[in-house]
Amino acid sequence: MNFQKVILKLFALFSVVRGYNLIVLILAQYLAALFIFAPDLGHRQIITDVKLDGIILCSILCVAAGYIINNFYDLEKDEIKRPLQVYLQKQVSQNFKLTIYIILNLSALIIAWFISWRVFIFFVVYQFLVWFYSHKINRFALIKNVYLIIIRVMPFFALLIYFDNFTFNLALHATFLTILFLITDIVKDLSSQKADLIYNYNSIPIKYGIDFTKVLISCLIIIELIIGILIIIKNDVGAMKYFFICANIAFFFVLLMIWRIKTIQGYKILHYFFKGMIVLGVFSIVLIEINPLTLQTIAQNFSKRVN
Repeated sequence: MNFQKVILKLFALFSVVRGYNLIVLILAQYLAALFIFAPDLGHRQIITDVKLDGIILCSILCVAAGYIINNFYDLEKDEIKRPLQVYLQKQVSQNFKLTIYIILNLSALIIAWFISWRVFIFFVVYQFLVWFYSHKINRFALIKNVYLIIIRVMPFFALLIYFDNFTFNLALHATFLTILFLITDIVKDLSSQKADLIYNYNSIPIKYGIDFTKVLISCLIIIELIIGILIIIKNDVGAMKYFFICANIAFFFVLLMIWRIKTIQGYKILHYFFKGMIVLGVFSIVLIEINPLTLQTIAQNFSKRVN
C-alpha cells in the first residue's frame, strides 16, 4: 500500500513539473546544440561537454521549479481547465511542492556556480523572472503572453551565449520558434476563456475580444509563413526543409479555418495541434544533417533493387 502511494505521488509530481515538457526541452536543447548552435563541432565533443550538460541541467531544474510555482498559483483555475490532472496533482501537498521548488532552484544555482559566475547570475535572473510571472504578470493580458515566451526561450539564449555563434540562420530558427510559442499560448487563452473569466484573469480574448485575438493569431501566422519561406529558400537546413514546407501548408489551412472555429473544444484541438507542431519541429532538427539529394539517391537505389 505504501509502495502504491509512493508511485502515485511520483506520478503526481511528474504531472506538476510537466515531465513530458521537460523531456522535450532536454531533447530540444541538445539537438539545437548539435545541429544549430555548433554544427562544426563533433557530436561526442558536445554531448560530453560538462559545462554544456550543467547548463542544460540548470535549465531543466529551473523550468521544473517554474511549473511548480505556477501550479501553486493557478491550482484553482486548473480545476476547471483540467480537473483530472488537478486531482492527480493534489496527491502531493502544497507544502511538499514548495519544498521541492526550493530544492530545485537551490540545486540549479549550486551547479551554475560551479560552471561560472556568469552562468550563476543568468539563472538567478531567470528564476526571479519565472517567479515574477506566476506572482504578478500572469493576470495581465498580452503582456503575460510576451513575457512567458521570453521565459520559454531563455534556456536557448543560455546556449547562444555559451557557444557565441550567432548567425542569420540561427536568427530565423529562433524567430520561428518564438512566434510558434506565442501563437500556441494565445490559442491556449482562447481555449481557457471560461476559467480565466471566473478567476478574473485578463487574457487577450477576454480583454480585447475574440475577433481581435484571431486577427492577432492570423498576423503571427502570416509572419511564420514568410519566415518558413525564407528558410526553405536558403536551403541550408538539409531535409528539415520538408518540416517547414509541411508547417507552411498547415499554417495556410489554419489561417483559413481559424475564423470558422467557434467552440472551446475547437480551440483546444487547435492548441494541441500547435503543441504537436512544436514537438515535431524539435525532432526534425536531426534532419538538418541529412541532405535531400542524398535521400533522393537512396530512394533511386532502393527503386532499382525493387525493380
